[in-house]
Amino acid sequence: MDALQEEAAKEELTLQRVFAIMGEEGHALLMIFLCLPFMQPIPIPGLSTPLGFLIAAVAVFLFLNRPPWLPKRFEHLKISSEVLIKVSNVAEKIWGYASKVVTARLTFLHDFAVFRFINLILVVVYAILLSLPLPIPFSNTIPVIGILLSAIGYMERDGVMILLSYAWCFIVASFFTTLTVGAIKLF
Repeated sequence: MDALQEEAAKEELTLQRVFAIMGEEGHALLMIFLCLPFMQPIPIPGLSTPLGFLIAAVAVFLFLNRPPWLPKRFEHLKISSEVLIKVSNVAEKIWGYASKVVTARLTFLHDFAVFRFINLILVVVYAILLSLPLPIPFSNTIPVIGILLSAIGYMERDGVMILLSYAWCFIVASFFTTLTVGAIKLF
């Protein structure tokens, strides 16, 4: 985050540059960074769809242990310095609190290929739900919490956080099922 703040203080950064700063080890951190704008109840128009797909792509690269890759059309997408600095400041504050709770435990949920695949599927589903352009409060926040739990669990090899992301899928399923049933009854 310090390197990101230093670069952002000099100029606006492209997504390609943000990915380069995060590096191969920064997949989970990058997912967390991409999720932070959605930690508010009101959806941000036009942002959830591209970032949802980027989060899904980063999750696939995390699973494959490959460096992040961006489609050409997203590489030169600029992010303002102000937004980058604000988001990274919020991330540092959140991490200050989270580091008191998060620790390496139940590491088999991180290490075994079966659980890594389950984590991938959950994060991709959460990212797809995030990318839906719904103008409904909390429609972005609910799936983002699952992504954050999984990313923090992966980054710190914390199986408890990964288990919480599994449990969170019931809340996500309930929320989106309620939306679907409400929309069906409305129409």
